[in-house]
Amino acid sequence: MWRVSNPQYATQYRLNIGTIIETPVLNVRLVRKGRGAVGRGGPVLGQVEEYFLETMKQGDTFMFGGRVLRFEGIHENECLASEARSEDPRIPAYAGGKFPLSTYLADGVRAMLADPERRAKLPEQVRDWLAIQAEKSVLPRRDELLVETFPRGARYYMVAYPFEGRLAHQTLGMLLTRRLDRAGAKPTGFVATDYSIAIWGLEDIGAMIGAKTLSMAELFDEDMLGDDLEAWLNETYLLKRTFRACAMIAGLIERRHPGKEKTGRQLTVSADLVYDVLRSHEPGHILLEATRNDAAQGLLDIARLGDMLKRIKGHIRLRRLDQISPLAVPIMLEIGRESVSGAADEELLAEAAEDLIADAMG
Repeated sequence: MWRVSNPQYATQYRLNIGTIIETPVLNVRLVRKGRGAVGRGGPVLGQVEEYFLETMKQGDTFMFGGRVLRFEGIHENECLASEARSEDPRIPAYAGGKFPLSTYLADGVRAMLADPERRAKLPEQVRDWLAIQAEKSVLPRRDELLVETFPRGARYYMVAYPFEGRLAHQTLGMLLTRRLDRAGAKPTGFVATDYSIAIWGLEDIGAMIGAKTLSMAELFDEDMLGDDLEAWLNETYLLKRTFRACAMIAGLIERRHPGKEKTGRQLTVSADLVYDVLRSHEPGHILLEATRNDAAQGLLDIARLGDMLKRIKGHIRLRRLDQISPLAVPIMLEIGRESVSGAADEELLAEAAEDLIADAMG
């Protein structure tokens, strides 16, 4: 029979047991880029959830506090960023604002768009909107993926409508931009919603597909979940930060002690050290496997993305358009969107919406 050798061990265990990990936040510290290195010591602009920063790599830009910042890296519990100029900064996302799109709802939306009888029961304005979409482009069938390409301004856009939820679309966007970059399409950014994903760049993706220098089937091939996913994960902080939660749940890292509690910075330093040691000397450790499983299910939605890639194989419909389609208007409004208090925000957003709708209606 096994017994706890000291009552203090039981107390310590009770203080740290639990599977609920609060969402950590990182300070955004403004730094100046030095000669080959980033110097610290600048002002703290605010805080961002680690969830948003995990998928970024050095050189990516994001909007924060009315400034465009360049992501330089994560040091302990701080995000280091420098001033930058970019027309396509990413907008911080917060885990509390995510509402999952169930597989049943997604399938129901696809079925509704493909069924004329069900569309006839929708409100008149929605019916008119979908009718114009069918006239300008096409309505996707239930078992296919609709991809539209069109120019707007000085950029070229590719909009796909997988209807698989924001998490799966975020991961898909990361992997697609890597492939498009290798193909010479020069992608400069992407944005994802629960229903669609938009990627923009400097080269005409539709023309590249027409010239057969880019294959749509290869672009959405299932093998993107192999080497491309592995390379992307190694470039980001996602696995290292996910490991921290696994280590805390497993009891490998203790947060609370009688009379005191470790800070987030201390936890991060401890987790990073353990992660580096395990990855170097015991890559098959059970906690590293749990980390990958948690990241694949909770942060990347790999299983759902894999099912989608299987479903659309051989069922991708490409439409090369001269202008934006009605179905693409909502996601185009997400590009470059940043909340600014005051009446100017609503007015500018309304103007952008009117311009996009006017173009979509021809």
